[in-house]
Amino acid sequence: SMSRMKVFALLRRVTQPAARRVFSAEVPKEAPKGWWHSAQFWGGLGAVAGWGMTGSAIYDASLKGPEIISLNMTGVMIVYSSLFAKWAWVVNPRNMALCACHVSNVFAQGNQLRRAVEHKLSLGQAKEMQDMGYKAAAGAAGLGAFIVG
Repeated sequence: SMSRMKVFALLRRVTQPAARRVFSAEVPKEAPKGWWHSAQFWGGLGAVAGWGMTGSAIYDASLKGPEIISLNMTGVMIVYSSLFAKWAWVVNPRNMALCACHVSNVFAQGNQLRRAVEHKLSLGQAKEMQDMGYKAAAGAAGLGAFIVG
């Protein structure tokens, strides 16, 4: 029977050349992919779609009354576009078109939020607005605690 040392020596002799071949071989370069697989195409398409959200908020602010505005959805859109604007800024290569559409959407949705709150306050719904503000602050604090800790 072989001793443990002999087994390890045999395994080393067998595996070392294979490991050298694996780790010293050059990594083959990927063949260039077509437009369908490019980050630039999908990032640009995302920016075009993102301008639809912004355009819709601007259209509604210009031509529709504040009674149609959903405060919950407006808040979600502000958070969503804030996150995607940050992502478009930090991704490499930086996607300025996507970043611009989301930053614009944050401003457009912020305007919608202002219009909706002013409308609710004019209807005497200050208590509801205060309760919603408390809930938003609690949610922001919870999210901040989740991120930090």
